[in-house]
Amino acid sequence: MIRKLVSGVALAMLAGVGVAEAQVACESLKGYQAPDVKITAATPATSPVPLCKVDGVIGKEINFSIWLPEAWNGKFVMGGQGGFAGRVESQAMSLQALQKGYATAGTDTGHSSTGRGIDGTWAMGDFERIANYSHAAIHRVAATSKALVQARYGRLPERNYFAGCSNGGRQALQMAQRYPTDFDGIIAGAPAIDFQGITAAFSTVTQKMYPDPKKLDAPLIDKAARETVAKAVMDKCDTIDGLKDGILGDPRKCAFEAKTIQCKSGAKANCLSPAQVTAVDAIVRGPMVNGKPFHVGFAWGGEQTEADWGTWLTGSKDRIGTGQPSLAYGFSGEFMRYFVKGDPTWDHSRTNLVELPKEMKLLQMTLSPTNTDLSAFRGNGGKLLMYHGWSDSALSPNMSINYVDKVYAKDASSKNDVRMFMLPAVGHCAGGPGPDRVDYLDALDRWVSTKVAPDELTASFAAGGGRKLCAYPKVAVYSGTGDGKSPDQFRCE
Repeated sequence: MIRKLVSGVALAMLAGVGVAEAQVACESLKGYQAPDVKITAATPATSPVPLCKVDGVIGKEINFSIWLPEAWNGKFVMGGQGGFAGRVESQAMSLQALQKGYATAGTDTGHSSTGRGIDGTWAMGDFERIANYSHAAIHRVAATSKALVQARYGRLPERNYFAGCSNGGRQALQMAQRYPTDFDGIIAGAPAIDFQGITAAFSTVTQKMYPDPKKLDAPLIDKAARETVAKAVMDKCDTIDGLKDGILGDPRKCAFEAKTIQCKSGAKANCLSPAQVTAVDAIVRGPMVNGKPFHVGFAWGGEQTEADWGTWLTGSKDRIGTGQPSLAYGFSGEFMRYFVKGDPTWDHSRTNLVELPKEMKLLQMTLSPTNTDLSAFRGNGGKLLMYHGWSDSALSPNMSINYVDKVYAKDASSKNDVRMFMLPAVGHCAGGPGPDRVDYLDALDRWVSTKVAPDELTASFAAGGGRKLCAYPKVAVYSGTGDGKSPDQFRCE
């Protein structure tokens, strides 16, 4: 059995001079002991780098894994999980954390489920599981992981980071707000900030796409209609940023309205029916109650892409799974049935936005990281790096903008510690025709290490070339020369 944690005094001495003990054998970590923690496996591995993978359980059912590379850089990054979680995952892996030498960890957030993270059955009547999913599992796994890092390498990490997108981005903001001393730096991509608003948006759009809950074979907005909208949007707005390239640099400048392509004089091709116009408006204007916005709408730009509108909002027969035409349908349906109503028979025809705030008051407080007071996190030296794709059709980029605007309005000095970058024509977390490849982990590490906030980042296209990203509220302005595939062709204004 390996020894337990060294004393705090000895640890401080080790960390202060940058000395680490020789790594203990991977298999010996199977004997690690801590209150309420059970290690189930400790296994050497060689991919993607030589490492030791430790699996365990905290409490009743919070499963976790931690990957401890042989060539450790002295730092730790906890990774987030997507959807309703249900399987052990570390989104930090996609940032090449192990290849960079970071120890990294992930969890299933305190329950197991199958599918694409859409299953919500585990939540019905179990608020402990919901709290674990919301934030507690990340906090507990992070603490256990830091202790295992010390057990393996002989010292605690010199830097602790968190990186997540989507639900992982929501977890990221939860950590900054609820556990401000857990991490020195946090990456929050496309965060699911407002569960109430997201559920309202998904339910409203689904009602328009599939007005009869028993008929899920085809959406009101099919592929041809999406292509019609996409073409009209680009015809009107593509060149506003000075480039005709199928990329909207800042979709807020696009004043396109769906009613301008409504069919006239009996025409049926390359135009929209009145019902289709209403459905498109539900997407871009957001859900409304008594003529007032209930939640933000989506930006123009993701209409034609299968991974954006096609998968998230409009859908098609069994696109996500049997009886699941879209991700909006799946997530909002599962959430309403098993988190809110406790009624597996609920369907989207019963959506009632007037009652929703009362029905999910406690859930909203538990799940949604809407607190704009980041003073405790910032006071501990914490840095928050946010990003969001403008063509995200899962979680509206306007939701992140609204949140950051409120953070800055509450305390103007928060711009020193909170930065956000908007990615043109990039979908949910990544994808789309825009430049979606950014080394967020290196950017955060530089920021935390140097205390110099990033004003600009470089984003690369999948096929080569890149663009300049500007810290919000500045935007990248095209210089007027070049193909738009080089950062030096843009300036931040």
